Amino acid sequence: MYTRTLRFGMLGLAAIGLFGCSQLDANAPQTVMGKAYSYPLDQTLALQHIQVRGTHNSYHIDTNEGRVEPWQYTHAPLYDQLDRLGIRQLELDVSYDAIDGLSVIHVPYVDTGTRCARFVDCLREIRRFSEAYPGHLPIFIQIEPKAGIPSDEIEDFFGSLEGEILSVFPKTSVVTPEEVRGDFSSLSDAVKSRGWPQLGLLRGRVLFAFDAMGTTRAAYTHNNRDLNGRLLFVDSRPSDPFGAIAVLNDPIADAAAISQSIAANFLVRTRADADTVEARKGDTSRATAALQSAAHFVSTDFPEEGSGFPYRFVVPSGAPARCNPKTAPKECTPLALEDPAFVGSYVPQ
Repeated sequence: MYTRTLRFGMLGLAAIGLFGCSQLDANAPQTVMGKAYSYPLDQTLALQHIQVRGTHNSYHIDTNEGRVEPWQYTHAPLYDQLDRLGIRQLELDVSYDAIDGLSVIHVPYVDTGTRCARFVDCLREIRRFSEAYPGHLPIFIQIEPKAGIPSDEIEDFFGSLEGEILSVFPKTSVVTPEEVRGDFSSLSDAVKSRGWPQLGLLRGRVLFAFDAMGTTRAAYTHNNRDLNGRLLFVDSRPSDPFGAIAVLNDPIADAAAISQSIAANFLVRTRADADTVEARKGDTSRATAALQSAAHFVSTDFPEEGSGFPYRFVVPSGAPARCNPKTAPKECTPLALEDPAFVGSYVPQ
C-alpha cells in the first residue's frame, strides 16, 4: 500500500510516496495555498481508475492558414486547456540545442506556431494552474523529442530536460519512476502487483514520460534495464522491466496491445482523432473505440467547438474525469476523481 507525507508551500499540496504511516488524514479537507478541496475516496481510488481527455501537440497554432490539412488545428493556451477545458494530459514536442536549450515547436521553418516557444515557459503555465488548484488530478505531460540527438550529447539533453523541469517544479511535485517502483525489483513488477498510487498521493502533481523508442529510450533506460535516478517514465510494454506507461495511438489497430497494457496496470495514452481525418468527416468511430479501450488518456486535436469542422471530442460524463470503464471499482464516481467545485472553471459537457 502507498502512504504519504505532505508538504505545504507554493505548489499547495504535494505528496511524497513513502512506505510507513500516513502523517495526515487524506480524507480531511485540505487547507493549503490555492483552492481547498476534499475527496473522501482518495485512499481508495488510484491513478489506473481514471479516464481523462488530453490534447495532441498541445502547444500547436496553425500558421499555415489551413493549407496543410493534418496541421489545421489550433489549441488554446496551456493554462486555459487545464482550467476551462479540463485537459489532464498534454503533449510537448521538444527540440534540443546545446547552446539555446529546449524549445517547443512542431516542424522548424514549416509549422512553427506555438503557444510557448521555450519548454520552461510551457512548464510555468502548467505550474501556474497547479498552484491555483492543488486538488487537480495529476497532469500527465508527454515529451516527444523532435530530432535525433547525437550519442555524445544525449546525456546533456537528458540533463537539460530534467533540469528545466526541476527549475519549475519541486521534485516532490513530480511523480517519479522510483517512487512508483518502491521496494519492488522493477517498475513493471510494481505496477503489475500493486498498481499506481492512490489519488490522495498524487493530487496537485505532475508526471512526465518520453514518447520515444530506439536509441533515446535505450539510453534513458540505461540500455533497456531500468529508470533508476531518472525523472521521466518512458513508452513501454508489459514485458519491459522499466515499463509502466504505453503510448498506443490507434485504438483500433492497437486494441490488443492496449488491452494487454491495461491488464498489466500500465497507464495508456491513445488518440481519438488524427491528422484532421475524423474531424473533417465528423467521424466518431475512432473516439468511441478509444473510450471503450479503457485507455486512461485519450488525446484529441479538437477539445472544443469553433474549429470549423463538425467534430469535437469529450469524455462522456467526465467532470473532467470519468471512472475507467474497465478498471475502476464500483464505488467510483466522476466527482470522486475530480470535482469542478474544487478545480478550475471547467463546466461538465
